[in-house]
Amino acid sequence: MAIRIVSSTRLARSLQRGISSVLFMLLTGLSLGGMVFGGIYYVRSLQVQSVTVHALTQAQLKAWSGIEAVRQYLFQIGAVEAAKLSANQVVSFAGVSGIAATVSEVLANDTVNCGGGTRVGFNITGSSGGANALLAATFCAKGSPGGGGGGGKTAAVNIKGNLDISGDLTVIGDASSKIVVDGKVTGAGSLAGISNLYASGDISLGGSTSIETLFSEGSIALSGSGSYSQVQSLKNVSLTGGVSAGTIKANGTVSLESNAVTELLAIGNVTLGSSATIATLKTKGSVVASNSLITGSAQVQGNYEEQVAGTVAAGNYGGSLTVQPWNTGVHMSRVAGLNVAITPLTAGTISVPTFDAYAYQSSANYAFERVGSDTKVTVKNVSNIPDGVYFLVGSGANQDYVCSSNSYSPASCPAKICTGYSEYNSCLSYSGGKWTLAGVTMAPGIVWFKGDFEAGQGTFYNSWLATGNINTGGTNVSYAVNYAGHASVCTNSSYPNLAPKNFCKAGSSTLLTVGAGNIAFGAGGQVGNNYTGGKVTLAASNHVYGDVLAGDILETGGSTTVHGYISAARIGTAPGASKIGASTKIDLSNLPSSFKPGETAVTPSAANSANLLWSRYR
Repeated sequence: MAIRIVSSTRLARSLQRGISSVLFMLLTGLSLGGMVFGGIYYVRSLQVQSVTVHALTQAQLKAWSGIEAVRQYLFQIGAVEAAKLSANQVVSFAGVSGIAATVSEVLANDTVNCGGGTRVGFNITGSSGGANALLAATFCAKGSPGGGGGGGKTAAVNIKGNLDISGDLTVIGDASSKIVVDGKVTGAGSLAGISNLYASGDISLGGSTSIETLFSEGSIALSGSGSYSQVQSLKNVSLTGGVSAGTIKANGTVSLESNAVTELLAIGNVTLGSSATIATLKTKGSVVASNSLITGSAQVQGNYEEQVAGTVAAGNYGGSLTVQPWNTGVHMSRVAGLNVAITPLTAGTISVPTFDAYAYQSSANYAFERVGSDTKVTVKNVSNIPDGVYFLVGSGANQDYVCSSNSYSPASCPAKICTGYSEYNSCLSYSGGKWTLAGVTMAPGIVWFKGDFEAGQGTFYNSWLATGNINTGGTNVSYAVNYAGHASVCTNSSYPNLAPKNFCKAGSSTLLTVGAGNIAFGAGGQVGNNYTGGKVTLAASNHVYGDVLAGDILETGGSTTVHGYISAARIGTAPGASKIGASTKIDLSNLPSSFKPGETAVTPSAANSANLLWSRYR
């Protein structure tokens, strides 16, 4: 047997065969692993980047949505309200998430960049998925609601404070006529032609009254022979006499005597007197009836008690039923835990009237003031009389001239502006702070008085404004300038050469209108914190063609007809309450197109607008 001996060196070489292949494969595997993990990291980075870009895009969209929301807000409020915003003021977005904003700057009356509107800057932040986008945006807001008086259609009768209707009040020519009283209403006279009466206080009415809807934030007590479609009270309702109603709804109790009601809804208890007749009754309280008749259904959450022989056609109660043993006419079933659903009434919003004669002074064609023993007249926008301050002068047969000096001379007196009862009588006098007009007529236009004013007998085409009180006398007939129309104002037969230029345009047969021209009488003035006058008293046999605005209280008497709206702002200090006495008529039929009742603002309202001027990311 042969034996082969292999050297150790050769053996080692044999054992090392293939190691390079293993190392090569290992390195190749590591390289491939690195490539795979690198690819995974790259893809992950792309995914993260995509999510970030998406989140940032959404944040930017949120920010731009915020810009549009802010623009819409500025469009609603206009330049006047936008000017009340302040720097660093936080803006909240109701019902919108991911948007925040603060005011960065406010500049009112910007004539350089905003055409006289209000320039407002905002910092608007949009947020989404952890990303934020900040936009700096600047807007221009324009438009205003007007000022000085009412700026649009309001209630035909708008009273701040209590109202006493002791006489008859009739509204004609407006099927949706409304009376608004921010106070109590009491009256025993008759009311007719009124669609809606709203009062913040109690309402107590008697007499013969017909109103479609009666609403009180207090209690309502009705007597006499009234007829109402809707009677609604945040407190209690009481009917007596021959009053009837379609629907009564009260957050409190309801009490009827022998009244007829179609539907009664009460959160509180109900008391029904003898012969009270109701078609449908619902209450969350209890009912005590005495010989009453419910012809339909009665749903009573509490107890029902019929003390005599009253009947109920059908119904349910949740508490107990009490009837006379012999009375089999109450057909009601007990439902344990009965819940009668009645939605409580809520108060509405009252538009409070206001008036300040001083706001209209610059609009007046003739503004009268007493300086020492002289009467001075500021004339403005009147044909053939240069604008300026004149003296009202009279001498012999030359009365009521405006003159450059306090004595009459033809050379210094350009025009006669008023006609007395004779050529020797002045139509205007002054005594003890009161101006008195007593004549035939006056040059048409807006007439302003510092102090009290009495409009006496005559026919006038003027809007009368006074910083004190106003009262009328005798058979005064006054046409507000806008109501009077072009012929009576611009080609007036008594004063054809004294046309008020703010109403009359040369070559045109159409009357130009301004807010003050809708006012027939306006009384009261504000100086600092003090309000003077504001009481308007319309006496017997007055025909007023235009709005009557009392800064304090209003009183009517005799046979008074107002072809326009009436209001009392209760800003002054006169004792008592506003009163409508004797026979007062609000006639809103056949109004001329130039007359707009309720639109008495000194500065007319301008249409709102809001535009983005510029923006940038921050």
